[in-house]
Amino acid sequence: AGWPAHTLGPEMSPPRRRQLQVLPLLAAFWACDSAQGAAAEPRGGLAQSLFEAALPLAEQSLNGRFITQMVDGTLSKEVFQRYIFQDNLYLSKYARAFAILAAKASRSDEFNWLMTASMAAMSEHGPLALNNSLDNSMFDRYAMPVTVAYTKHFMQSAWTEEAPVGYASVLPCERLYQWLFSTIKATRHIADDNPYKTFIDQYAKAANHRTVEELEALLEHSAEPKELNELHGRISDAYNKAMAFEAAFFEQAFHEVDLPHFAQVSLISRRLGPALADRVVV
Repeated sequence: AGWPAHTLGPEMSPPRRRQLQVLPLLAAFWACDSAQGAAAEPRGGLAQSLFEAALPLAEQSLNGRFITQMVDGTLSKEVFQRYIFQDNLYLSKYARAFAILAAKASRSDEFNWLMTASMAAMSEHGPLALNNSLDNSMFDRYAMPVTVAYTKHFMQSAWTEEAPVGYASVLPCERLYQWLFSTIKATRHIADDNPYKTFIDQYAKAANHRTVEELEALLEHSAEPKELNELHGRISDAYNKAMAFEAAFFEQAFHEVDLPHFAQVSLISRRLGPALADRVVV
């Protein structure tokens, strides 16, 4: 399977090239010893061992300025808008990665679950993601460098790698958000008038844990133990790289770029509700 040309992103203008200063955050990936757990864990323990090895990368998201400012309610409207719009672009590719994995699935129940997850990703932030204008040309025009690099990573893994590696490249997004917002709810005070309280509460819901468990089970049952052992290095690399991209994705929202008009007008109210949107810091 060839790599789709549209996923490589457009030629960058000077402002977009300057945004590449975000990418050094990904250097932390290389500091995470991929030799940890060189032998695969028994079936049922692989997903947990991957997350434990990547925890230092997950903590970069938890302790970064985006989440810190979201928790104390000072995250600016512009930064949140930029994050949500980039996340919609990201999700348009994430949904396609799930569809690719579904097409390669050998079992009908696996295929059905992945296709349901694909459609759910397309509408996660509301109807914007289902708009016909959210196509490859819009992605090429508006996707920031981390969005381009991150989606290229999991799309390429889904297209060209064995199923366990493909699953490992999409799992950190789900696993991080489950851990991140559950940890915030358990350890941080979220004021009632915090405009992001609804957002935080949504991602901290216990129901989200089931999605993570299902995806982790798919990873752990995507190959026989011997094959998982043989692929463990590539599985670990794909997982760690995606987890490092998550921290960089949050950080890139602080880099000023213009949003299309429809995104400026509607993103905040769709995600937080009109009443809360009025309280977001400008």
